[in-house]
Amino acid sequence: MDVYKTEEEQVEALKKWWEENGKSIMAGIAIGLVAIFGWRGYNQHQDIKAQEASTLYEQMIGSARSDDQENSRLYADRILAEHGASTYAVFARLMLAKLAVEDEQLDQAESHLRWVLDNNAQAEIEHVARLRLARVYIAGDKLDQAEQLLKTNSTGEFVARYDELRGDLLVKQGNTDAAREAYQKALLNSVATEDAQSILQMKLDDLGQG
Repeated sequence: MDVYKTEEEQVEALKKWWEENGKSIMAGIAIGLVAIFGWRGYNQHQDIKAQEASTLYEQMIGSARSDDQENSRLYADRILAEHGASTYAVFARLMLAKLAVEDEQLDQAESHLRWVLDNNAQAEIEHVARLRLARVYIAGDKLDQAEQLLKTNSTGEFVARYDELRGDLLVKQGNTDAAREAYQKALLNSVATEDAQSILQMKLDDLGQG
């Protein structure tokens, strides 16, 4: 370490050191401050965007519960346009697919559900999209595509719904005996509401006795 004999020498040495290093130090401090406040600003921006997406989602769901298709579609479209990279985009696509089915626009429904399958990482939502897409395929007589979708051993808590859709597919294919067996399995595994079970029983009864 340098030893300075007088206070003046210490001041002069400090001035010299500052002249040589001061700019880089100030630049480092400035960069650090920009990074800190930039990160805070980014997080605040993300929080605001997430809140906006959540609000649109709640409005979309509220419109759907009121059977307001026009506003349900409006809010879903806004979610996709303004928050297309968020999780809410998945739910917006599911809503648009539902509305497309109600309007008998099966190609549009297929497109939305395919997007969900390709862009979702949650197993439960994947099952929902897969089952809905299989139903769209069956309704559109795309039976081979529906059969491929339903060929899975990983059904989780959706096992009864898979069995029911396999029954629907088999009915379309004219395989009554296999359809009856699928419906029976669905009833056995079903934890659905009483109304849903009644519909399932009606499908089974319509096939008559084997």
